[in-house]
Amino acid sequence: MNKKRWRNYALWVSIVSQVLLLVQLLGHLTGLFDLTDVLKQDILAITDVILGLLATLGIISNPTKPNSGGYNL
Repeated sequence: MNKKRWRNYALWVSIVSQVLLLVQLLGHLTGLFDLTDVLKQDILAITDVILGLLATLGIISNPTKPNSGGYNL
């Protein structure tokens, strides 16, 4: 597998979001925990702020890096 693929910001954002969804699903199915609607909204708001800040700072999308396409480390 190409090592450059693992250095892609978008890949890591996607992997983290999928892992969090899996943890939420497993918690719900096993009955260990269940997120309330209010807690889901709070988590979504915090995530939006963090990702917005990272995008604004050019960390997720860095168009100034040569030959990167904007998403590579």
